[in-house]
Amino acid sequence: MARIFDGKRLASDIEKEIRRELEALGNPSLNLHTIFIGSNEGSEIYIRMKKRSLEGIGGRLFVHSFPSDTELSSVLETIGELNADSDVHGIMVELPLPDGWNMAEISPHISENKDVDVQNPANIGRILQGKPLFVPPTPMAIMRIIEESGTELKGSEVCIINHSASIGRPLAMLLLNENATVHVCHVFTKDTAEHSRNADIIVVAAGVPGLITADMVKEGAVVIDVGMNRVNGKVVGDVDFDAVKEKASFITPVPGGVGPVTRYTLLSNLLKAYEMMRS
Repeated sequence: MARIFDGKRLASDIEKEIRRELEALGNPSLNLHTIFIGSNEGSEIYIRMKKRSLEGIGGRLFVHSFPSDTELSSVLETIGELNADSDVHGIMVELPLPDGWNMAEISPHISENKDVDVQNPANIGRILQGKPLFVPPTPMAIMRIIEESGTELKGSEVCIINHSASIGRPLAMLLLNENATVHVCHVFTKDTAEHSRNADIIVVAAGVPGLITADMVKEGAVVIDVGMNRVNGKVVGDVDFDAVKEKASFITPVPGGVGPVTRYTLLSNLLKAYEMMRS
């Protein structure tokens, strides 16, 4: 039976790391500004969670809300003002964007040194080079969780079921930088199970409840579930947790797994941005 990962414990450890560094810096307030276009229940929940996490370390979250019919120029004007403000340490855009909006038209305008969610293509490119300025929060959380599992990445087979710019693609680059063998699956992959059955590590963020079943997992695999789905009023992941935990060696639950860690890896990036501004 799998060891069940405790995301709240690791999140607490990262929070303590951040607190120690803040104390050494004189306990400054870290200021994160987020651009929220339109309305989305999931984004609103995540914003509240970020606010709580930030306030817990003495920081502040500022939300810049725009209706979905806002002109792009208004959003870019706000981002420009935030880039120029020395009291702003981090800038991000809430995803998903409403229909008709394109992140590629926004992300290049976020200052590279304040891009704590790693949305600027220049910072994504640095990951490809193996020299990231910031690591995207969710992939960073996944890398920390793999470390917690005790799995050696060098030579390991990893199956990622997600090819988004915020999770699957940067995570693949990070894993390749650690000399893992990486298979990236997505909606057009002909036989995802063929790849997952051979994987030492499975990372799934497909948004499909129960997608990963026990027959898709080899004995002793590490299974990391990034999925967040609401089914019959409950939040569940992309893994058939009860069945897969009997076969895996290590598994993350939903909720309480990757999510809490991701909130604090974002704050780690925010602290780094603050330190770069001071240097």
